[in-house]
Amino acid sequence: MAKCVVRWRPSGGRGEYEVVPGHALVDRRVVVRVAPLGIDIPAEVSGKISQGKPRLRKDQPNDRSKLHLTPLVMAVACLPDPAREDKSGTVHWPLTDKSFIVSEMEFDILDDNGTVAILAPLSARVLHSDRGFDLKKRLENIAADIAALPRLASAKPALAAAIEAHRDAVMSGVNSDAIRQAADEVIAEETAEFGETNAAAISTIMELPPTPLEEDIKGKEGRFLTRLHSYRERDRSLIKKAKAAFKAKHKRLYCECCGFEPTKFYGARGEDRIQAHHRTPVEELVPDSETTAEDLAMVCPNCHDIIHAKRPWISVEELHEHLLSTGNHYFTT
Repeated sequence: MAKCVVRWRPSGGRGEYEVVPGHALVDRRVVVRVAPLGIDIPAEVSGKISQGKPRLRKDQPNDRSKLHLTPLVMAVACLPDPAREDKSGTVHWPLTDKSFIVSEMEFDILDDNGTVAILAPLSARVLHSDRGFDLKKRLENIAADIAALPRLASAKPALAAAIEAHRDAVMSGVNSDAIRQAADEVIAEETAEFGETNAAAISTIMELPPTPLEEDIKGKEGRFLTRLHSYRERDRSLIKKAKAAFKAKHKRLYCECCGFEPTKFYGARGEDRIQAHHRTPVEELVPDSETTAEDLAMVCPNCHDIIHAKRPWISVEELHEHLLSTGNHYFTT
């Protein structure tokens, strides 16, 4: 299956979108397929050659009620509205409206008859960040939340109503700022319930058991992502893979903060005392992305407890440097 990437490029400070490979969408009208919801949305954008370069142009450039392709997909995915101009040169998570640039968005080209190209969103990358969004997984999570609306309505009626309104706007199959407005309402309700988050898997994460890590969160701020953070640290199948990968690389299991190697003290049963810590700060967690073995650090119980002892949590690297500077570690070189 062919793929294409729609990239943001600065142009007079306002930005525009180019297509890679260049021929992929030239002279095609674009339709966005939201497969988990079973709907196609004509994007009302077309591929053009402008000054010898492949660009995407809105069919009605002066109609502000029509969204460009990338903002349309972000609205469908219930994510904040991206900016067109890179003013700050930085990005902060969770993302908020107009605070970031989508540097590129990848699509599967599902069908192309030479006139119309049907695209399925795959992923989005964020400028000035090594993080982004798995749009395919995110849309699946949105569909799961919609399926769980009866349960959500009993627990969080205002949030459920916002999700339902967003569903209706998307299912109209029309490119309209009504989708953006509905997405903003969902985001506002999520923020009111859980603190700032770029979540979509609401029904899934709400079902996760509470974690002791939530006890040091003031009010509701951060609870949602803290629960997800804790869950990922307790995912047994992933931890097993992470330990195997670490041991294959380093030939042994030890704490990356202090260098403690439990098997030297306790024998084979000490190997289970090395724990997995999710490296990503809780505020930067992207709920719809997959966690890999490389995302987990190997730490001893004491260092793990110190990392989580007080907000904001410190990083593995910060604790490692502190222990090296004080001489309180087990590293020999």
